[in-house]
Amino acid sequence: MIRRAPVRSELLNMVAAAIIALLVWAYANARTRESGSVSGTVRLAPSDPRERFVDPAGAVPVTVELRGSRRSIEAVENILRGGLTLAVGGPGLPNEDGANAAALRDVLGADPAIAASGAEVVRVRPESVRYETGGLVTEQVPVASSLPNAAVRGAITVEPSVVAITLPAAARQAAGSLQVEATADVRNLKPGVPQKVDVDLRVPESLSRWREQCRIVPPRASLSFELVASTADLRLARVPVRVALSPAAGDRWEVRTEDGADAIRDVVLSGPGAAIDAIASGRFEPTAVVDLGAAPERVGEAEYPVTFWRLPDGVSVVRAAGGDPGTMPTVRLRVLPRPGPSSAPVP
Repeated sequence: MIRRAPVRSELLNMVAAAIIALLVWAYANARTRESGSVSGTVRLAPSDPRERFVDPAGAVPVTVELRGSRRSIEAVENILRGGLTLAVGGPGLPNEDGANAAALRDVLGADPAIAASGAEVVRVRPESVRYETGGLVTEQVPVASSLPNAAVRGAITVEPSVVAITLPAAARQAAGSLQVEATADVRNLKPGVPQKVDVDLRVPESLSRWREQCRIVPPRASLSFELVASTADLRLARVPVRVALSPAAGDRWEVRTEDGADAIRDVVLSGPGAAIDAIASGRFEPTAVVDLGAAPERVGEAEYPVTFWRLPDGVSVVRAAGGDPGTMPTVRLRVLPRPGPSSAPVP
């Protein structure tokens, strides 16, 4: 007769021992204190986004040294990796109008999520964070239209013509008369036909410091207008010089630009937006041409004016080389006869 009871009892004892060992290990793992360093981000948030702002509002990278069980350290690491939001006005984060500073070790140590992990915050880098907070105000302001380098027929219609803007109270006090801007790019629009363009609304340059804290509702507007012509300007640091000679003159004369005279500096161009874009992108290379024709006027070193500019249709030179508008710059050339029986005598 086979006796099974002792075998079953031994199996049960082994299972029980394994469970007890696992529980002891889990308990020890949870209770054993060790040190660790984790990294992540924190983000400051206003106590009430409808009435308050905080700057900076973006994520702040932090490295935190912790003491606790491995499980608690891992819990804090997961929290910081996901980005921890800290409400201004909470423990260690003053909510007074103006500039404030907070010690991050105290702030993180008092955070409910980190405190619940059981880990102790030993050190934080950076040690502190500086921020500005204050109240928000909202008011209705007009929308101003802008079409740079464009001529239109009739009035420009803006829809809506009035929008709501929410901004820091300090910014409103500093701004004076306030409006938001609707600026349209007309470079690729066809002149002579009615146009309707949707654009993002922007705060004026006077509010650039507070741009991230400003909200415009609605954020976009439509501009309706009839475009007559569109132009754009472009400043080039240098335009290469090319010398033109007839074939016969080229056989007789050798022409070189003097040092530093191979380009015209500081050239301002104006013309159709598409043509200006072609120059700015490098698809078209403008040149300043000195045409000596059938023979140079002088032999040796001399100043020669630019004869014409090689430019796309409709593009003109506003000014060049710091000269007055419409004045052609000059280029210093060295003209010498080529060696050979056909050489002309040098005066």
